[in-house]
Amino acid sequence: MNFGVNLYNWLLSNAQPLVLVAIVVIGLYLGFKREFTKLIGFHVVAMLSVGLVFNAAGVKDVLLSLFNQILGA
Repeated sequence: MNFGVNLYNWLLSNAQPLVLVAIVVIGLYLGFKREFTKLIGFHVVAMLSVGLVFNAAGVKDVLLSLFNQILGA
């Protein structure tokens, strides 16, 4: 494999635990501060970020097909 593919795979494998830890820490912080409206908004952002990080290939396919439809290619 080439350097770019190896770097991408390394970053993706290291991003998954970091995203999960960040979600837990921010969720606990907002829960202890009793900022429930911000917590609800954060849950939406957290679900989107988990989808992007854990299903990168699927997101790439969806965005690529959307881009091709917009350009008419």
